[in-house]
Amino acid sequence: MFVALHYLRTYKSFQLEEVKKNLLIIGDLTGNCAACNALGINAYDTKACPECGTVFKYIASRRLETHPSERFQLARRLAEKRPDLLLIDYLDYQKAAGDKAARDFFSV
Repeated sequence: MFVALHYLRTYKSFQLEEVKKNLLIIGDLTGNCAACNALGINAYDTKACPECGTVFKYIASRRLETHPSERFQLARRLAEKRPDLLLIDYLDYQKAAGDKAARDFFSV
């Protein structure tokens, strides 16, 4: 009997700095390192940043936001090609990073 698997969004708390220093952000064709902003990284076979050497643990995609109908197809493709990385929501990451930057700026 075939049992279909489904991808469901879940929530877990993270330390933002830990995520940022190990995050690969991908677009339509290539990715960039969140730690040093190196560009042109192949998201499907690069284990560490070629510029700063950080080992990627997390991956986020800008494409999920620009193509929401492809959300779960992309999640499945990333899970198959990069099972070593944890997919996080890019908008959640951006919002948390913005909130942290504002708190740091105002010393709150």
